[in-house]
Amino acid sequence: KGASIIFSLENCPHTDKIEVFTTRPDTIFGMSFCAISPNHPLAKTLAKESEQIAHFIEQCNSSSTDLASLEKQEKKGIDTGIKVKKPFKNGSIPLYIANFVLMEYGSGAIFGCPAHDQRDLEFALKYNLDVVPVVCPDDQDAASFTIEKEAFTGDGKIINSNFLNGMTIEDAKEKVISLLYQNNIGEKKVTYRLKDWG
Repeated sequence: KGASIIFSLENCPHTDKIEVFTTRPDTIFGMSFCAISPNHPLAKTLAKESEQIAHFIEQCNSSSTDLASLEKQEKKGIDTGIKVKKPFKNGSIPLYIANFVLMEYGSGAIFGCPAHDQRDLEFALKYNLDVVPVVCPDDQDAASFTIEKEAFTGDGKIINSNFLNGMTIEDAKEKVISLLYQNNIGEKKVTYRLKDWG
Protein backbone atom coordinates (compact mmCIF):
# COMPACT_ATOMS: atom_id res chain seq x y z
CA LYS A 1 0.00 0.00 0.00
CA GLY A 2 1.35 3.39 -0.89
CA ALA A 3 1.12 6.17 -3.41
CA SER A 4 1.71 6.73 -7.07
CA ILE A 5 3.43 10.11 -7.60
CA ILE A 6 3.91 12.02 -10.85
CA PHE A 7 7.18 13.96 -10.77
CA SER A 8 7.98 16.71 -13.29
CA LEU A 9 11.28 16.43 -15.15
CA GLU A 10 13.69 19.16 -16.22
CA ASN A 11 15.93 19.06 -19.32
CA CYS A 12 14.45 15.82 -20.63
CA PRO A 13 13.48 16.14 -24.32
CA HIS A 14 11.59 12.81 -24.35
CA THR A 15 9.02 13.30 -21.59
CA ASP A 16 8.23 15.92 -18.98
CA LYS A 17 7.10 13.55 -16.23
CA ILE A 18 7.80 10.25 -14.55
CA GLU A 19 5.57 8.05 -12.38
CA VAL A 20 7.00 6.62 -9.16
CA PHE A 21 5.39 4.14 -6.78
CA THR A 22 6.34 4.37 -3.09
CA THR A 23 5.17 2.71 0.10
CA ARG A 24 6.64 5.64 2.07
CA PRO A 25 5.10 8.90 0.83
CA ASP A 26 5.72 10.25 4.36
CA THR A 27 9.47 10.46 3.59
CA ILE A 28 9.09 12.69 0.52
CA PHE A 29 11.06 15.56 2.10
CA GLY A 30 14.00 13.21 2.63
CA MET A 31 14.42 12.27 -1.03
CA SER A 32 17.79 13.05 -2.57
CA PHE A 33 17.54 11.20 -5.90
CA CYS A 34 15.16 9.34 -8.19
CA ALA A 35 16.12 6.18 -10.03
CA ILE A 36 14.65 4.15 -12.86
CA SER A 37 15.15 0.53 -13.79
CA PRO A 38 17.62 -0.28 -16.59
CA ASN A 39 14.58 -1.68 -18.44
CA HIS A 40 12.41 1.40 -17.98
CA PRO A 41 11.19 2.85 -21.34
CA LEU A 42 13.02 6.14 -20.63
CA ALA A 43 16.27 4.28 -19.91
CA LYS A 44 15.96 2.44 -23.22
CA THR A 45 15.39 5.73 -25.06
CA LEU A 46 18.41 7.35 -23.39
CA ALA A 47 20.55 4.31 -24.28
CA LYS A 48 20.02 5.05 -27.97
CA GLU A 49 21.68 8.45 -27.50
CA SER A 50 24.45 7.54 -25.07
CA GLU A 51 26.99 4.77 -25.46
CA GLN A 52 27.82 5.06 -21.76
CA ILE A 53 24.21 4.47 -20.72
CA ALA A 54 23.81 1.62 -23.23
CA HIS A 55 26.92 -0.05 -21.79
CA PHE A 56 25.68 0.40 -18.20
CA ILE A 57 22.29 -1.15 -19.03
CA GLU A 58 24.01 -4.08 -20.74
CA GLN A 59 26.08 -4.66 -17.59
CA CYS A 60 22.96 -4.56 -15.39
CA ASN A 61 21.11 -7.05 -17.56
CA SER A 62 24.02 -9.48 -17.56
CA SER A 63 23.87 -9.90 -13.77
CA SER A 64 21.14 -11.62 -11.76
CA THR A 65 18.03 -9.56 -11.07
CA ASP A 66 16.26 -11.65 -8.45
CA LEU A 67 15.61 -9.91 -5.15
CA ALA A 68 18.09 -11.92 -3.07
CA SER A 69 20.96 -11.17 -5.49
CA LEU A 70 20.04 -7.48 -5.66
CA GLU A 71 20.26 -7.19 -1.86
CA LYS A 72 23.85 -8.50 -1.89
CA GLN A 73 25.31 -6.91 -5.00
CA GLU A 74 26.92 -3.51 -5.08
CA LYS A 75 24.44 -0.72 -5.81
CA LYS A 76 25.43 0.99 -9.05
CA GLY A 77 23.94 3.83 -11.03
CA ILE A 78 24.55 6.25 -13.85
CA ASP A 79 23.46 9.89 -13.74
CA THR A 80 21.18 10.66 -16.70
CA GLY A 81 21.70 14.43 -16.45
CA ILE A 82 17.92 14.78 -16.09
CA LYS A 83 16.60 16.60 -13.02
CA VAL A 84 13.45 15.72 -11.05
CA LYS A 85 11.53 18.61 -9.48
CA LYS A 86 10.62 18.34 -5.80
CA PRO A 87 6.82 18.49 -5.50
CA PHE A 88 6.40 20.49 -2.26
CA LYS A 89 9.41 22.77 -2.24
CA ASN A 90 11.84 24.46 -4.61
CA GLY A 91 14.77 22.59 -6.05
CA SER A 92 15.46 19.44 -7.98
CA ILE A 93 17.32 16.16 -7.57
CA PRO A 94 19.22 13.94 -10.06
CA LEU A 95 17.62 11.07 -11.98
CA TYR A 96 19.76 7.91 -12.11
CA ILE A 97 19.44 4.60 -13.86
CA ALA A 98 20.17 2.11 -11.07
CA ASN A 99 20.82 -1.63 -10.99
CA PHE A 100 18.67 -2.25 -7.90
CA VAL A 101 15.40 -0.86 -9.32
CA LEU A 102 13.14 -3.57 -10.74
CA MET A 103 10.88 -2.91 -13.73
CA GLU A 104 8.30 -5.40 -12.48
CA TYR A 105 7.84 -3.61 -9.16
CA GLY A 106 5.51 -0.60 -9.17
CA SER A 107 6.30 1.58 -12.17
CA GLY A 108 9.99 0.68 -12.48
CA ALA A 109 10.95 4.00 -10.85
CA ILE A 110 11.63 5.00 -7.24
CA PHE A 111 12.45 8.08 -5.25
CA GLY A 112 15.41 7.49 -2.98
CA CYS A 113 15.17 8.44 0.69
CA PRO A 114 18.57 7.27 1.96
CA ALA A 115 17.95 7.93 5.66
CA HIS A 116 15.12 5.40 5.78
CA ASP A 117 15.93 2.70 3.22
CA GLN A 118 19.13 0.64 3.39
CA ARG A 119 19.53 0.19 -0.39
CA ASP A 120 18.98 3.91 -0.97
CA LEU A 121 21.52 4.68 1.76
CA GLU A 122 24.22 2.46 0.23
CA PHE A 123 23.58 4.14 -3.12
CA ALA A 124 23.67 7.66 -1.65
CA LEU A 125 26.92 7.04 0.24
CA LYS A 126 28.54 5.75 -2.94
CA TYR A 127 27.51 8.75 -5.05
CA ASN A 128 27.81 11.44 -2.32
CA LEU A 129 24.11 12.26 -2.23
CA ASP A 130 22.36 13.96 0.68
CA VAL A 131 21.12 11.86 3.59
CA VAL A 132 18.38 13.81 5.38
CA PRO A 133 16.60 12.03 8.25
CA VAL A 134 12.86 12.77 8.17
CA VAL A 135 11.69 10.24 10.78
CA CYS A 136 13.13 10.50 14.30
CA PRO A 137 12.74 7.71 16.87
CA ASP A 138 10.74 8.86 19.90
CA ASP A 139 13.69 8.35 22.27
CA GLN A 140 16.06 10.58 20.23
CA ASP A 141 16.49 14.34 19.98
CA ALA A 142 15.42 15.53 16.51
CA ALA A 143 18.11 18.25 16.47
CA SER A 144 20.99 15.80 16.88
CA PHE A 145 19.58 12.67 15.19
CA THR A 146 21.79 11.58 12.26
CA ILE A 147 22.13 8.56 10.00
CA GLU A 148 25.58 7.03 9.48
CA LYS A 149 25.82 3.53 7.95
CA GLU A 150 22.40 2.17 8.84
CA ALA A 151 19.05 3.47 7.63
CA PHE A 152 16.36 3.99 10.28
CA THR A 153 13.25 2.04 9.28
CA GLY A 154 11.41 2.08 12.60
CA ASP A 155 8.57 4.16 13.95
CA GLY A 156 8.84 7.75 15.11
CA LYS A 157 7.84 11.35 14.51
CA ILE A 158 8.32 13.26 11.26
CA ILE A 159 11.13 15.88 11.26
CA ASN A 160 12.80 18.15 8.64
CA SER A 161 9.60 18.00 6.61
CA ASN A 162 7.98 21.41 6.54
CA PHE A 163 4.23 21.05 7.18
CA LEU A 164 4.54 17.35 8.18
CA ASN A 165 6.78 17.99 11.22
CA GLY A 166 5.59 16.36 14.44
CA MET A 167 3.16 14.00 12.70
CA THR A 168 3.12 10.20 13.04
CA ILE A 169 4.20 8.20 9.97
CA GLU A 170 0.61 7.13 9.24
CA ASP A 171 -0.79 10.68 9.51
CA ALA A 172 2.00 12.02 7.30
CA LYS A 173 1.27 9.36 4.65
CA GLU A 174 -2.40 10.37 4.58
CA LYS A 175 -1.54 14.08 4.42
CA VAL A 176 0.92 13.66 1.53
CA ILE A 177 -1.45 11.42 -0.42
CA SER A 178 -4.32 13.89 -0.03
CA LEU A 179 -2.11 16.81 -1.18
CA LEU A 180 -0.84 14.81 -4.17
CA TYR A 181 -4.45 14.07 -5.11
CA GLN A 182 -5.54 17.72 -4.68
CA ASN A 183 -2.67 18.91 -6.88
CA ASN A 184 -3.39 16.23 -9.47
CA ILE A 185 0.12 14.73 -9.17
CA GLY A 186 -0.61 11.45 -7.45
CA GLU A 187 -3.02 9.14 -5.66
CA LYS A 188 -3.31 6.32 -3.16
CA LYS A 189 -2.35 3.02 -4.77
CA VAL A 190 -1.98 -0.65 -3.95
CA THR A 191 0.55 -2.58 -6.00
CA TYR A 192 0.98 -6.35 -6.01
CA ARG A 193 4.11 -8.46 -6.26
CA LEU A 194 2.48 -11.81 -6.90
CA LYS A 195 4.49 -14.56 -8.56
CA ASP A 196 3.15 -17.67 -10.27
CA TRP A 197 4.10 -20.47 -7.90
CA GLY A 198 3.57 -23.05 -10.61
